[in-house]
Amino acid sequence: MNKSNKFWLGLSYPMMAGAVLAEPIVIDGKLNEAQWGSATHFEQFVQVVPVTLASANDKITAKAFATADGVYIGIKNFQHKAERKRQFNIHDRFMQADFNRVVVDFSGDGSSAYQFSVTLGGGSQDGVVTPSLNVDYDWDGDWHYANHIDDTYWTTELLIPWHTVSFQPGDELGLKNIGVSVQLYELKSNFIYANHEDTTANNDFFLSMPKIAAHIPEHSQLAFVPYFAHQAQFAPLSTSPSERQHQSDVGFDLFYKPSHHQKVSLAVNPDFGQVDIDDVDVNYSAVETLRTDKRPFFTQDISLFEVAALESTKLIHTRRIGASSDDGTRAITPIDAALRFVHKGKSVQFGTFAVSESDFSDDIGKQFFAARANYRTQDWQAGVLATKTDRPFLERDAMSYALDGQYRSDTWSFKGALLQTEVETQKQRVTGQGVSLEAEYQQSLQTKFAARYFAVDDEFDNRDLGYMKRNDWQVSELYGEYSMHPKDSWFTRLKQSLTLRHEQNNAGTDLAARQAYLAQFLLANGGQLNLGLDYYTSGKQDNLGRGTEMFEMPSRTESRVFYQSPYVGDFSWAASIELDQEGISGSAQQYAVDLTWMPHYNWNLKLSNFFRSGDGWLMANGQNRLSEYDRDEFSNKFEFNGRITDNLELSGSLQWTVLEAQSKTIYQLTNGELREIHGDTSFDDRRLASQIKLRYRMGAYSDIFLVYQRGGANFSTLEKSQVGRRDWFGSVADLWQQPVQDLVTFKVRYLF
Repeated sequence: MNKSNKFWLGLSYPMMAGAVLAEPIVIDGKLNEAQWGSATHFEQFVQVVPVTLASANDKITAKAFATADGVYIGIKNFQHKAERKRQFNIHDRFMQADFNRVVVDFSGDGSSAYQFSVTLGGGSQDGVVTPSLNVDYDWDGDWHYANHIDDTYWTTELLIPWHTVSFQPGDELGLKNIGVSVQLYELKSNFIYANHEDTTANNDFFLSMPKIAAHIPEHSQLAFVPYFAHQAQFAPLSTSPSERQHQSDVGFDLFYKPSHHQKVSLAVNPDFGQVDIDDVDVNYSAVETLRTDKRPFFTQDISLFEVAALESTKLIHTRRIGASSDDGTRAITPIDAALRFVHKGKSVQFGTFAVSESDFSDDIGKQFFAARANYRTQDWQAGVLATKTDRPFLERDAMSYALDGQYRSDTWSFKGALLQTEVETQKQRVTGQGVSLEAEYQQSLQTKFAARYFAVDDEFDNRDLGYMKRNDWQVSELYGEYSMHPKDSWFTRLKQSLTLRHEQNNAGTDLAARQAYLAQFLLANGGQLNLGLDYYTSGKQDNLGRGTEMFEMPSRTESRVFYQSPYVGDFSWAASIELDQEGISGSAQQYAVDLTWMPHYNWNLKLSNFFRSGDGWLMANGQNRLSEYDRDEFSNKFEFNGRITDNLELSGSLQWTVLEAQSKTIYQLTNGELREIHGDTSFDDRRLASQIKLRYRMGAYSDIFLVYQRGGANFSTLEKSQVGRRDWFGSVADLWQQPVQDLVTFKVRYLF
């Protein structure tokens, strides 16, 4: 794939004369300081979504320079008032506005890249761009931004201080080439314009990034973030007597950077994140729901410890740390202390961390250890990872290891990992193996192919610190996508993808596998239309329930249609319909509608509704005993968020879910054969979760929170004739009036 070099801007040295630098730079969005006149100018922009590469110099221009403070980026967007969408979003929430996105590769090779987004309306989003081109939005950084709005254009001004990130050192003089990618997302058309041809969907995104040269000052930095939190629980406690109605926590995070490529992090009784709740999760499958983690200690520099393995497999899943205690008495286990060290050299990177939960000496808590080393060149990298988890209450020690590598050129990329786990108990020592391989060929900006292989044996077990969907599993996959961009049509891009999979267990038995076709239309009016068809091959099902024998599943199909209205205006909506075959011989219909109302550019309200009804839902409710259900599931979520003043934000959510399952057929599984038996396993499951959060932002890692949370859950085993007789709204009212959680939290943290 031949690409033009016209986007490579010659290296400049933006450390200007002292007299010029003496003028203070105010982050106000106006770009009127003298330094901007001497900055590196990015004047060649093209359209990258859809990928026509048409000139976009009339849409956006940008400048960048570096000082002792950090990297400054200024962006000018040429949009008339009538063409813009101005809307505020709470940090890291969905951005329904025109926005600028910037990716800064501080190392110049993709090993230390960060993404920053600023909306027209003052909202923001940030994240870490990993070497495998995934974006981890859990990371939060200390950076500054502002907009300035004019009748025919609007501007964004950013400062990313050196101390907010860790990256490889420069040469002996402190000189370094830094990659800077700048984008404008135009909401009315869903088009994206950038200063180079590639997006993070392309293999050579880092290789083709425009660069600026910077002189990076050497200095140490110490950051101290103490917090205080007080919780008052008003609902009756049914857990351990050791739990208190009122409790206070004090702790801190301490970050010390002797230089830009090294960091020591210490956390004592770190904040578990008491001010945010997870979505209601009604999951009766054998595959655990994967959750994210926003705790500062675990989001900083955690990308160094990433091993790029397929099927969401992780050797380090930080939500394991501080989770439920091994004796079952605590849903959250406090952490006494956590320590991490990271070094990012020019070629060699390494890091290590250790975490000790409270009550470890009493065998209730756990201890976690990890060490990572990585060697990099411009095109490839290779690394090793080792972890250890001590669980004295279970008399269990668990280790995991990975040897991984990655190669990338402008057309090819390869990622591979060899995995191993060792679990030692009083009775035995078990060793498991795994492998993950992925090769991708970027034929052109419109065409991409990939081949993937993933396998873990039946002894593989990384759940003490990591995450996996299952073991005893082999997956082979071929993937291809092609985009076309017609002119003068009702759509501006059609992206088609085809996925072909084969799955089997390690005995060579074929499992049911998903084959998928997806057509995604980007409409000329700014809307989106997706058409999907999935076909599941016939094969054995061996992962429905723990200890349950495998049995034959027939082939089945799933079809769906999704439509998203244009984002412009005060109101937008999205809807989807799905028609499926499910279970042994059943069918299901699924409907979803999302409604968003933006009565003011500082406020938005969103209502989401999901309903699924079917007569073939299959679930294991005992070893070798299965039930097929007539099932209705409804979920409703109402959210609002906005800002009262520039620094004071108010947000809230109310989510409730109802699942009614009337047993249709009950099977006894014997020697792989399903035999109908008599019985009744009907039930319903009702859950409620709500939160109102007031947040006063004083700066990065400096906030005052006042949060109210209320929720409940009710699971009832019913006779078949009783299912569906309870009023949905009435049961939700009961959950509200008789909560299991009725909690007020006050928290303050401040960065010194």
